[in-house]
Amino acid sequence: MDDLLALAASEGGSGTFLRALRTSWTMHVATEGAAVRGLMDGLPPELWDADPWLVCAYGATWRSVGSPSRSAALPYFDAAFAALTDDTPLPARVGIELHYSASLRSLGRLREAFEAADHAAGLVAPDTTMPLAWRIRFGAKAVLQRGIALYHLGDFDSAKTDLRTAAGLADGNLLLAERVECYAALSMLEYSLGEFELATGYVSLAREASGTTGLVESPFGAGALVAELLITIERNRVGEALALAPLVAEASARSDWEPLGYYARAAVSVISELYVEGLDLLRQCLQSWRKWDPPGFIVTVSEGLRATLLLRLGQRDLAWDILGGLEPTQHHANCPGRFIAHLRFVTGDATGTLAALADCVALGDSHSSRTLVDVQLLLAAAHYRLGNPALADLSFDRGLILAVRNGMRLPFRLVPNEDMRVMLDRASQRPQPDAVHDLIADVGDWGADSPDHGLVQLSDREREIVRSLLRGYTVSAMADELFISVNTVKSHLKSVYRKLGVGSRQAAIQRARELGLQL
Repeated sequence: MDDLLALAASEGGSGTFLRALRTSWTMHVATEGAAVRGLMDGLPPELWDADPWLVCAYGATWRSVGSPSRSAALPYFDAAFAALTDDTPLPARVGIELHYSASLRSLGRLREAFEAADHAAGLVAPDTTMPLAWRIRFGAKAVLQRGIALYHLGDFDSAKTDLRTAAGLADGNLLLAERVECYAALSMLEYSLGEFELATGYVSLAREASGTTGLVESPFGAGALVAELLITIERNRVGEALALAPLVAEASARSDWEPLGYYARAAVSVISELYVEGLDLLRQCLQSWRKWDPPGFIVTVSEGLRATLLLRLGQRDLAWDILGGLEPTQHHANCPGRFIAHLRFVTGDATGTLAALADCVALGDSHSSRTLVDVQLLLAAAHYRLGNPALADLSFDRGLILAVRNGMRLPFRLVPNEDMRVMLDRASQRPQPDAVHDLIADVGDWGADSPDHGLVQLSDREREIVRSLLRGYTVSAMADELFISVNTVKSHLKSVYRKLGVGSRQAAIQRARELGLQL
């Protein structure tokens, strides 16, 4: 970019500078869009405003890191297409379609973005006049743009084919920002399908490719940060999740990753127990994805999380209303059935729990392993209640193995605490791999909580303890107030924490307020 700026300063609008700009702008617009616009603004308009490739350059700058607007690109792409003639070289035609596709995607116009990328691929494939190296390069760029659009649309299988092809051709064919974007999209795709190790590997590749450019903290790398945050949540790492959330907010803003960025930040509330804050982030997520056309799989993802948070706040009827209108995504990567099954289980309908999971069971190994953990744990809980311990043990052990494979801890919060502890105790008595025993010990320390206060069976004395907690009493003050010993208070507190599924005084206070136990 420095060379281009120097050439502009010395030669202004000369033919040499224009030729340099035409051949090099694609390397600069991702990170230095404003500088490219500045160079073009300094030229007499007649030197470039009839050149479709340079008009495309001006439009592409609006997708640069730090760009204040995404929609500002569209009039320039309209002008670029209008300026095309029979003499416009094929590489320019293909390039304009690809940059147009990326701009449409950043605005959530997903179907149009896919069609533009597909059209670009169709221009390249049959052409034999273009050098092979160019055809491969443009083909890699086309499947990258098409693959990201397909991911957002929820066609994970097709997206995987395209994105893996782009990744395989990345070296020498994709620009730096495109490589970061490719690895970032693959990390989210593999997370959705439950392949956490692959997802983490692609996050590392995105970071490595980005280097010191900062691209991984921009919309180009936002998918990698979202995937990293969601995996951290699944592994119940509260501190890491809270640290990552602001980075996700900044990277995903004003991009096609923005709705998923809001969703991931809202998901932090499941482990931080800040449920109302999570609902507010989902409100912003809704405002973001409502601009999409079509909305894509984010609808099922975000609304499923909304139902989960409402359940934890005791709003069962609202949760039912939401879940009843959701359809699962491909391979049940997001699976409303598991939430419906959970609702039926906590209302005492174990048979209905199994019925709600029937489609999940029918998918078998095609079911995303990310959500299959929840399914197996709920199947186990329902079979236990129905008096089928052999089936229950089989499902629970399958859930344990899947959870160990990805380091997952969050699903163990889905089944009510008392039921989960019974299953964990039974599993600990069976032969298990060492990693499973480690998981049992880990989740056994904090248990799994139930969002339904009807299942939190506190004794009268325990309710008095809760009221004292809400008043801010110390252990000694509780003992004096209730005329019992300090050790007895501590014993009651331990029982209250266990029944609420929490591990600290502050968490118990928050959970009690959410469940209305102060009443």
